[in-house]
Amino acid sequence: MGDGKRQMRLYLISVLGICWVLGIAAAFSRGNVIYQILQKGFTAFPVIAAVLTRRITKDKAQWRISLKVWKDNRLWAFCAFVPGILIAVGAALYFMLFPEQYSGIFHLGNLTGTERVLQITNPLQFGLICILIAAVCIPVQLLELGEEIGWREYLLPKQISMYGARKGILLNGLFWGTAHLPLIFLGFNYSPENVGAPWSNMLMMMLVCMTIGVICSWVMVRSNNVMYSAIVHGVVNVIGEIPVFLSISGKSGLLGPNPTGLVSMSGLMLCAAALFIWLPGVKSGEAEMADFRPVQK
Repeated sequence: MGDGKRQMRLYLISVLGICWVLGIAAAFSRGNVIYQILQKGFTAFPVIAAVLTRRITKDKAQWRISLKVWKDNRLWAFCAFVPGILIAVGAALYFMLFPEQYSGIFHLGNLTGTERVLQITNPLQFGLICILIAAVCIPVQLLELGEEIGWREYLLPKQISMYGARKGILLNGLFWGTAHLPLIFLGFNYSPENVGAPWSNMLMMMLVCMTIGVICSWVMVRSNNVMYSAIVHGVVNVIGEIPVFLSISGKSGLLGPNPTGLVSMSGLMLCAAALFIWLPGVKSGEAEMADFRPVQK
């Protein structure tokens, strides 16, 4: 128990320290070099912190990771398709509530650095294509291992062992959200024109991280394989960037259209609530997550 608490503290001091020091430095610097380091390195900082903590504490525990996600077809299908479907439904709900925001045009150039646009003649077909692309976008899913190894593979089992499943998962999402706050303060993910920005944007991002964190953590608890969590994370990041490029304003607001807004992430929130209720009743001080299910080989 004592080693676990020390490891948690070292990891959190490392990853939060890097993010917040760079964030504060970026806020007071004239150029955007430090901000670029923070933004580009954000995915790598958690795995770096996990590796450093393991070395310092001489933690030789087995890494909970396997690329053989096909061994659990149903869980892979959940990770690859359900988040994308919920995000697409959330975006549709947003545009139904605010039809004046729907442009009917996908501003592809905003993603590719060109002026290319696509006319959306069949929104349902476009949505299905986006869901399929997100599901099989393996490079992005592998990239998200950087965050997921730190937060879900390394930190989460220790938090579950210390605090129990539900409290541990909530704390995991809370700290994960806290790591995002410097980026959000500096204008990442949200429009600076939102009411109450940047504080409202930061509060909303905390809710986003708590929501997605529950889903990623549930997947990790069920599989004991962080690759499944990385798939969820990758799907969210791929399809989650699309709705704003369908909007008239082109701005990510507090309600949507991206799943960082309250309306657009409503489906994800309902999913997270259901999974949270479905969590195994592990109490603090009991078995670590590794004992829930053997690591897949």
